[in-house]
Amino acid sequence: MKHSIAAVLVAAALRGGIGPAVCAENPLVGTWQLTSFSLIVLDTKETSRPYGDHPTGYIQYSPGGHMVMFLTAGDLKPPASGSYTDAERADVHRGIVGAYAGTYTVEGNKVTYHVLTSWRPEWIGRDQVRYFEINGTNLTIKTSPLAFSRTGQTIVGTLTFDRVE
Repeated sequence: MKHSIAAVLVAAALRGGIGPAVCAENPLVGTWQLTSFSLIVLDTKETSRPYGDHPTGYIQYSPGGHMVMFLTAGDLKPPASGSYTDAERADVHRGIVGAYAGTYTVEGNKVTYHVLTSWRPEWIGRDQVRYFEINGTNLTIKTSPLAFSRTGQTIVGTLTFDRVE
């Protein structure tokens, strides 16, 4: 009997059922809907909302240690005709706040994303560190300093979410 329980646990671990983020106390597990995104440019201390006042999207953390995030500006425009022109497609791509997936680990208020795929190819195979705070059903995530994809300036982003699941 001991061997069959061990075999089940090993099989679950190998297929991702048990992972580094599994913990009954992991408050990140679930689905969170974006409510705001702002950034501060570290050199100038200028704060802005480059994706507007109503960005949209979700971040989801599984109990097995996987995560996926897709966030966009709230005012993405459909194509003027049946399909996008290159210029229209470029505008839509500039409206992506973030899109990546992979696994994650949690240490205190630090979550590290181990990026498998991303809208920013330079992130693939690398870690992204974030810091979080949960207050009731609200999640605030701050990035480590990073280069803003639009300007190259070093920024810290602040994202707020509401728990939906």
